[in-house]
Amino acid sequence: MASERTYSTREVAQMWNVSESTVKRWADAFGLRCYRTPGGHRRFRLEDICEFQQKRAFEATGLLTTEDWEDPELEVWLNSKNYTRVRELLFYLAGQNQRPKVRCLLERLYLRGMRLEEIYEDVLVPLGGMVAGTAAGKLTSGQALLVRNNIEEALFHLSPKIIRRRPNGKTALCAAPGTGARLPVGVLSRVLEVEGWDVLNLGEEVSFRIMSETVRTEPVNLVCIFADAEGCKGPPDGIQDLNEVTLSYRIPVLLATPGTGDCTLWRDLAVDARFGDLRDLRKHLMKLSG
Repeated sequence: MASERTYSTREVAQMWNVSESTVKRWADAFGLRCYRTPGGHRRFRLEDICEFQQKRAFEATGLLTTEDWEDPELEVWLNSKNYTRVRELLFYLAGQNQRPKVRCLLERLYLRGMRLEEIYEDVLVPLGGMVAGTAAGKLTSGQALLVRNNIEEALFHLSPKIIRRRPNGKTALCAAPGTGARLPVGVLSRVLEVEGWDVLNLGEEVSFRIMSETVRTEPVNLVCIFADAEGCKGPPDGIQDLNEVTLSYRIPVLLATPGTGDCTLWRDLAVDARFGDLRDLRKHLMKLSG
């Protein structure tokens, strides 16, 4: 028990921006699990905090000011949104193979009110640039892969803790034609799941013909394609086939194209909306969900 970080009533109240009496009432009568110290004080485990948020369908909105972690400045960085320092810490932990601490850090970002798409855009995308920028000098190829894989694993463990809308009964297809897009396609899939969609995640290096074939054989109601600069290098073979099937079935196509500029490959693809940021795409999904 001593090695596990737990939170006081005051800290939980700060996380949720509610009074301490509200937290106590939720613990006494509404299923917020805690345990008592020998002195009679309530202590809350991170997993129980996350579980209660899921059941009550709300996200943290407050600022935690009493956090005492391995790096005492971490909570200051989170509260001030100094994501440069957060990225540096995440980069270090992932590179040192500190998987439990990487998972804990991502969970804490979420508990501080950052949505999944915000964690991706504000922390993980710039972190990917850090990995790419140092791989040629300070990192070996194996070390770069270690950082990426440890972060992907942490996201996998974070996913069940994220608040979700009720299922809307619809299915979305997610895919990327380019290479190196496993992480963003995975995040895009989880953002859709948060908004109540059942997701067919085809992953990266998926041809347009495979996408159109899946639309014809599966009950797809929405197609989401992630296409970065690598995606622009792919062959256009099958785009017209995908256009034909989505238009004939009246299936919307959403395109996430960060940093691709005016890629000629996407001019031939019939899309309903194009987004350079997953935050904007999430807002669009919220409108679709009503």
